[in-house]
Amino acid sequence: MATLVGVLFIVQGGGGLINNLFSDSKSWFALNYVDLPAPLHLAGHALLLAVGLLMVVRTKGWKWLVED
Repeated sequence: MATLVGVLFIVQGGGGLINNLFSDSKSWFALNYVDLPAPLHLAGHALLLAVGLLMVVRTKGWKWLVED
């Protein structure tokens, strides 16, 4: 379950970060619908991305990243 939530955070955080940096449309990223200043949107998306990566790495370990 933690892996699924982690992947969801990675998608929302990473996609929202790219969306805010390059197109600035609301799109389907949940944090874009919260009324915040632009710098806080960027920080929030970066935080979601970092937390998602941390959750996935904590459940899967580092080995799955470097396995062939």
